[in-house]
Amino acid sequence: MSRLPRKFIGFTILSTTILLLGGCGFPTTPVDLIEPPIPKTSLQNNNISHDLKKLLPDNAQILSPMQEKKGNDISFGDLDGDGVNEAVVVYEEKNKTGRTLKAALFRQHQKEWRKISEVDGFGYGLDYAGIWDINHDGRPELALGWSLGYAGNGLDIYGWREDKLELLSKKVYQGKLELE
Repeated sequence: MSRLPRKFIGFTILSTTILLLGGCGFPTTPVDLIEPPIPKTSLQNNNISHDLKKLLPDNAQILSPMQEKKGNDISFGDLDGDGVNEAVVVYEEKNKTGRTLKAALFRQHQKEWRKISEVDGFGYGLDYAGIWDINHDGRPELALGWSLGYAGNGLDIYGWREDKLELLSKKVYQGKLELE
């Protein structure tokens, strides 16, 4: 009788060691599989993102700003002053000569999105994208921060003028962008 428990203990230690060394883990419990519900706004943004991606060139890849949380691929704001938010999508387009960075402004008309303006970017990637009243004139502007590598970052400020995005200013910045 006393030998059986020792064999059982030895078997248990041996099998646990094999499981741990073999890369296998213990099965996941149901509690570990539970995830919080996806917020309604996140689902809406996923639908909008899908709709806007269809309007971009076939080889376009939407860029996420490095200073934002993952998933904030689209910036929303009322650039034209009509009370309805427009959407800005920054993307990378690959072609035979390399890649091009672009920012496209979309407006929703009767539940359909349409591209109404587009500007070229520069640098290696997107550091920041946002829409708000930067110069405190009562009209929001579009701020696009481009990553320039070791040189820092370049900031383009655009305003909505004569039915298109117009470059208002350019500057260089280092580190985290503070627009106040």
